[in-house]
Amino acid sequence: MTYPTINSGSAKRLEGKVYVITFFVSETSWELNEKMELFKHVRDAESWLEWKAKEYGKTVRFVNGVHGLFDPFEVEIVPDYDSGNPQSDLAKRYLEKAGCPSGITYPEWVKKNSGCDQSLVFIIANKAGRGYANPLGGGSDCPEGTVLYHSAGKPLETGSIIHEFLHLFGAVDLYETPEQTKENSDRMEKMYPKEVMHNHYFPLKELQLSPLTAWLVGLSDKEEPWFESFLLSP
Repeated sequence: MTYPTINSGSAKRLEGKVYVITFFVSETSWELNEKMELFKHVRDAESWLEWKAKEYGKTVRFVNGVHGLFDPFEVEIVPDYDSGNPQSDLAKRYLEKAGCPSGITYPEWVKKNSGCDQSLVFIIANKAGRGYANPLGGGSDCPEGTVLYHSAGKPLETGSIIHEFLHLFGAVDLYETPEQTKENSDRMEKMYPKEVMHNHYFPLKELQLSPLTAWLVGLSDKEEPWFESFLLSP
């Protein structure tokens, strides 16, 4: 069985060295201590993924770059998913604003300059909003990226970062969505109730990575018959 997000894009498999560039983007001022705390969440999410990869006998190591941590990275608008206008090329546009060299694709630049064979962009915006991932990038010259939102009323959590990073490596939502049936969601609730792609609002040590997600992100080669029903649109 094949699936479009498997082994695709700039973040192909949860294995090897992965370059993560985090953008702290703002429409207003943002306190440094708050951004530093959020960056700790990023590292905690990466540590959890490294731990889970090790359980499957794989090694993944994240290398981090960051923009907007000490100097403001201000933009006019950070469109969220519910705006009806999510931006598939947002990662590319922010990289260009940050001075990414022209004449070479970002994934190629990463391989040449960091020694990492995979890459992704993580955008954190200091406003309310519903996040989204762009698992296949905005074109062949774009990295895969995800956008998440942080506000006083709804602070960003580590589990959300793990969930969105896994999307970029090929995982799918396992809760009820337009692409995932309620029956499948209920089934996952019984099988793996704390699966991170089903419900990530648990302490990190309790979150699960089901065999399905492990297979989708390249940690396991073991394909099981029950996977198929979760990978077909209703």
